Amino acid sequence: MSAGASTESTALGAGASRPASLVVALAVAVGVFVTAATGRGAGGVALMTGTGVALGVATLCRAREGPTWAAVGAALTPLLALGSAAGVALLAAERDALGAGVRGDFGAVLPAVGLAVGVGMAAFGVTGTLGDGIGEGAVRRVHRSALTTATIVGTAFGAVAVTRFEVLDGIPAPTVDVGSFVAPVLSPGGPTVSLVTFFVLVVAASLACRAALSTLPVVELAPRERRAAVERAVDRLDADLRAAVKYGVVAACASVTTVLPFVRETLPVVGVGALLAPTGPRVAVLTVGVVAAGLALTSRLLQTVAGSTASALGRVLPATAGGVWVLLVAFGTGGAIRAVVDGLPPAARPVAAELLSTLSPAGVALGAVTVALSGLTAALTALIVCSGVGLVPTRGSGGALAGAGLTLCAVVLGIGSAPTLATFALVGLGVVAWDTSDQGVAARADLGARSAGRIEAVHAVGSVAVATVGVAVAWVAFGLVGRVAMADGALVGAVAAVAGAVILLGVLRG
Repeated sequence: MSAGASTESTALGAGASRPASLVVALAVAVGVFVTAATGRGAGGVALMTGTGVALGVATLCRAREGPTWAAVGAALTPLLALGSAAGVALLAAERDALGAGVRGDFGAVLPAVGLAVGVGMAAFGVTGTLGDGIGEGAVRRVHRSALTTATIVGTAFGAVAVTRFEVLDGIPAPTVDVGSFVAPVLSPGGPTVSLVTFFVLVVAASLACRAALSTLPVVELAPRERRAAVERAVDRLDADLRAAVKYGVVAACASVTTVLPFVRETLPVVGVGALLAPTGPRVAVLTVGVVAAGLALTSRLLQTVAGSTASALGRVLPATAGGVWVLLVAFGTGGAIRAVVDGLPPAARPVAAELLSTLSPAGVALGAVTVALSGLTAALTALIVCSGVGLVPTRGSGGALAGAGLTLCAVVLGIGSAPTLATFALVGLGVVAWDTSDQGVAARADLGARSAGRIEAVHAVGSVAVATVGVAVAWVAFGLVGRVAMADGALVGAVAAVAGAVILLGVLRG
């Protein structure tokens, strides 16, 4: 084992016993219990908790160097994807929304998806507190494993589909109208679409430009006497692009809220949307992004051909372990797959039975794993982007993710008119998890592993005490406001949860 791996192993072992990790684990355990008790989905919550912990374990495995750890992490990837998909489906079934989702009413399934993501994120964050944080490099390795496994399984599923449907026998190739995909981006139809698509274009172009800067030999091609100045200019440009990505993501997410009528009445949404709607600037931004992405891809391919092929194969081959065992199971256990289909909830069983007769057991298994891996890859991509633009802190990232997960559960339950005390309690627990983890990492960095234990314990007790008082005050204030002003309103719980999170975080930071 390399020296880097040995050092990381020591850090993980030392971090496992610190008081901050214990407090974060207790906070998340209580939050998961409250979510299961008030969210009508105990089985799904339990399954998503186990899946989140398993994802954290796989990430910790991929944080270590060596092909063995890479193979172990890759082998866990399909299980994580299937666990996530099963957790969402079970939550939807327990909340009586799975039937509507099967019929195409995806809006009815969104609360179940939100709860599943929140619980899984909280459990994933707890596992990350066993070390100094969930590193972006380890998450990228898990993402690469998921992408490799999805490619292998998806290719096999495509081969099965071609064989079953005989799509090559005289059927003309389908035509794809690219303009139908580009038109909403270049010519938006409303203010909300205009705002969201413009900021998404800015984020995509900024990411492509950052990729081009990181791969193109700009500094190396500069004259020797000017290389220092060029390097500084490249660093400044990269920092500006990073800021553009960060604020673009925030602006795109905030623009989604402009679909609400009271937001449009309060803010000049229509005017700003009209300002950003012209096609010319959008075409310019899209052109810059496409050119930068092309340059980055060309440079990366040249680097691979120039001598990094062997190292690339050494990284990719262990990541195929997950795809290999999925193929073996899919083609070797047809009877077990039929039994699983027969045990599905009544709302999903007819559709699964029809697919079973159409695609064969192996095709159904490969298709289900492909869809599940696509969802896991999308979630990991979002986490990598958020980490890259600074929305996920590099210090104490495990506690931050745990707190964000519990807060997301609070928002979903608040929109669903859950008990007010449960909503505020989840927000308080989320802030305690975040603050305790961050303070614990800071104490260990300043004082060392041996001297920081008592300081962590003091910080943990203080965070819990302040959060308890804050939740009590917020609950009383909410009750008073409800009596004298708004007694009804679908978004009151969500707004109160977010406001409580901000207030509690400010108090704890102070």
